[in-house]
Amino acid sequence: MNKRFFEKPKSWAKKLGRAARDLAGKIKNLAEMAQKHIFTGITRRWLINVFGVIFLVVVLVFSVLCAVIKSFYYSNCTSTLKASGEYMAKYFEKHIYPEYHSVSTGFMVMVEDFEDKSIMEMQVISMNGSLVFSSTGFAIETLNETPDLLQARTGKTSSWIGYNAASDERVVSVSLPLYTDDGIMVGTVRMMASLRQVDQALMQMNLIIVAIGFLIILLTTVTGIYFIKSIVVPVGFINETAREIADGNMTARVKQVNKNDEIGELCRTINTMAEELSQNERLKNEFISSISHELRTPLTAIRGWTETMLAVGENMDETTHRGVEIIYSETERLSKMVEELLDMSRMQNGSMKLSVEQCDLLAEFEETVFMMSERARSEEILIEYVPEEESIPALVDKDRVKQVFFNVIDNAIKHSHREGRIEIAARIKGDHALFIVQDFGEGISEEDLPHIKDMFYKGRSQKRGSGIGLGVSDEIMRLHGGSLEIESKVNVGTVVTILFPINRQEEDKIAAD
Repeated sequence: MNKRFFEKPKSWAKKLGRAARDLAGKIKNLAEMAQKHIFTGITRRWLINVFGVIFLVVVLVFSVLCAVIKSFYYSNCTSTLKASGEYMAKYFEKHIYPEYHSVSTGFMVMVEDFEDKSIMEMQVISMNGSLVFSSTGFAIETLNETPDLLQARTGKTSSWIGYNAASDERVVSVSLPLYTDDGIMVGTVRMMASLRQVDQALMQMNLIIVAIGFLIILLTTVTGIYFIKSIVVPVGFINETAREIADGNMTARVKQVNKNDEIGELCRTINTMAEELSQNERLKNEFISSISHELRTPLTAIRGWTETMLAVGENMDETTHRGVEIIYSETERLSKMVEELLDMSRMQNGSMKLSVEQCDLLAEFEETVFMMSERARSEEILIEYVPEEESIPALVDKDRVKQVFFNVIDNAIKHSHREGRIEIAARIKGDHALFIVQDFGEGISEEDLPHIKDMFYKGRSQKRGSGIGLGVSDEIMRLHGGSLEIESKVNVGTVVTILFPINRQEEDKIAAD
């Protein structure tokens, strides 16, 4: 057999192995950078549609390649053995038997004249299935009846690959019938070779093929990570910036604008859009602030004159008196709306400031409850309030705090049913003061609840109002370090919890004084 099939390509495998390890080391840092973007969005689709397909194709192609190479090696071994066996069978038929006219002598001469003893073994088997001669010179006690031997006895040339118990290794064998010169079958010649070197060569070739496939997958991964770094990661930054702008941060900008491609163009477009939005927001706030200030003066005059007319209007008829009261009421409502617009403008400009002082939160709360109780009674709504504390000292902006209390209780009255009730409680829990206002009115839908604090958002409610009060109240609570929490169910009611942080040590000190 040609020995070039048994060459050991170890150096190829080692070089490819080192290259694969180096590439794997380089890819590790890039993979860590892109880790948070894996399995999401575009990257997940790339992994499934591109990397997954390439991986499957590489596995399939290289599996087929390994199978083809194995088949080629084994077929070549079989062809070599077959060619050698056919040569010896013809040699026996044409030369040896005609010369000696003895089967046993011919078998012996054929074995002695066999030249490839170092590459393969030749066995001569008689018609009764017993081994007559072997080119190895060793006696074989039990002949392994392989399928190729059984086929050869029927006059057919056959091959077999399997395990040989005698030599404890995998072998390939080809068996051919032996004929005399007059066409009489007198035995079988079997050519056998070890597959140990072939299998070792195949194993090394398979390792090289696997290494090449691994390199292809690694290169695909590198290009994919470059894709993540150059496209998906910037898109992620753009998305984060856009989210900040959507949340109201008009100073947010995309920093990666130095790319001369579609991504860079998108970054510049986003920044331009943010500049335009910021300018429009500034103009809007300036307009609201200017208009609100301009409205203050005539509203103050209207309210002053209506107060005067109501004070000295004993001689007015009932219709006129009622009209003046309506004018006063609507003026108060407009004045409140103007103040809310001013607060909103200050809030969005970041100019809303607190003028904090030490005061009794409970006293301010009870004053608001008392004031709103009169209005509730006029609408046949009962306010139930039982104080649980004697006082709740805290550092707060007294006017802003009362504004929050007023807005919350006003909303509770507005959204309660006639002849309904509102439960109000105030207590200390840990380092926080809790003011709870619960109504049993129309409630807020699940769709509206997440947006109820947004400016101008009114949802499905048909009640009068600007939609500003809760947003301003939430900002006031944020400036105080507290919170405004709202829970609601449609046709069940709404619970609003106003949470103020308080200093218990300061409270104890004031109580001791």
